[in-house]
Amino acid sequence: GLPYGWEKKFDGKMNGFVYINHVTGETRTSPPTHGSSGTGPAPVQISAREQGACKSGWRYAFNFCYYISAFADIQSHSGAQAACKTQGGELFWPQFVYESFFLKKTLNKVKISTHFFWTNGEKHGGKWDWGIGHPAFSNPRWSPGQPDGSGTCLAVYSHTGFLDDQPCETQYNYFCKTKA
Repeated sequence: GLPYGWEKKFDGKMNGFVYINHVTGETRTSPPTHGSSGTGPAPVQISAREQGACKSGWRYAFNFCYYISAFADIQSHSGAQAACKTQGGELFWPQFVYESFFLKKTLNKVKISTHFFWTNGEKHGGKWDWGIGHPAFSNPRWSPGQPDGSGTCLAVYSHTGFLDDQPCETQYNYFCKTKA
């Protein structure tokens, strides 16, 4: 794996991979050989106040419970969906615009190993949606220059809380959500 803070991403303009350090902002075309080991921090304990009415390991907010995958628990989009079902929830989908920003704020104290986290959003028949039984896909808050056609699954860029289209087979951390 890459040292903590680094991500390998395909750049269509260059027709090759670039390496981005989301901590320092550095971009390079060769893999980094410096930085921390990538083993990641220890899990952050969830206080009783944060847990609220949710089961152990989940955080309560906005009448929902949220589960953040462990630092090294990264999955493809379909793998993340399956993992959330196993946990008794669904892959994150925003009921409210500010939910992504709540999760971004939570990530200030909880570290994930990737710079994106999966949402339930996918592109079907040329249109983005959150899946059956969820609110309509309206007023999306896209990262600058997105969607750029690089993928048909939606992830949230953890540093800003904005959406980005990504290839579904890419492995990222994920957030699960369920009614409290």
